Amino acid sequence: MSTLFLSNDKVFYTLEGEGKYIGQPSVFMRMSMCNLTCQGFKSESSPYGCDSYVSWSVKNKLVFEEIAKLFEAERYDLKLRAGAILKYTGGEPLIQQKALLDFTRFITERWGFSPRIDFETNATLLPLPEWSEDYCATFTTSPKLSTNGDPEDKRYKPEVIEWHARNAYSDCGSTFKFVVKDEQDILEIYEKYLTPFKIEKRHVWIMPMCGSREEHIEIAPKVAELAKEHNFNFSPRLHLLLWDMALKV
Repeated sequence: MSTLFLSNDKVFYTLEGEGKYIGQPSVFMRMSMCNLTCQGFKSESSPYGCDSYVSWSVKNKLVFEEIAKLFEAERYDLKLRAGAILKYTGGEPLIQQKALLDFTRFITERWGFSPRIDFETNATLLPLPEWSEDYCATFTTSPKLSTNGDPEDKRYKPEVIEWHARNAYSDCGSTFKFVVKDEQDILEIYEKYLTPFKIEKRHVWIMPMCGSREEHIEIAPKVAELAKEHNFNFSPRLHLLLWDMALKV
């Protein structure tokens, strides 16, 4: 039977914490593995850089039946039926997208409905066409600026950015969210993303670079002022404000 590698979190129900769908009830399925390190995001509160590293760095190999039972044991399938978003996240979920596509077909047949799907992706891997054609999946992309610490040839894939820039105008759209700490990050967003790919600001959210509630409180007002100055959407990191570093517990 087909398998997937899930993180330590596996499956959990919460509110979306960032971007366009902030505050919306969501069932997260966190996948193992990532193709970036985000070492540049290190701070006292986030020593690994990536705020979910401690979870996705562990592999739990599960068959589809086991994963579906995780949903059903907590009645998450009913949350999805009622309209909650199924969030495929990571790490980088598109590393396993072929198996994820098979899993989506599996649960759709098992539960008798197609859940609303949104990917959280770093915009380095091109999505398969079936996600849009068969499921109208949306993509919350978080392209990494130079501050993330990875080499440009790993984190910056123009052909993938171009796909999401076009997809932003479709019914099953893509949105962009960037981790920001200062004006230099804003200039890079213009230079590397908005200008070359003609991305409209209504599709862009900026959010503070932080790994804890304390760091969020410190930097968020500055990032909010940058959003006001440049007419970007501002996103707090709601999960940090509500639950602080619960992921690390």
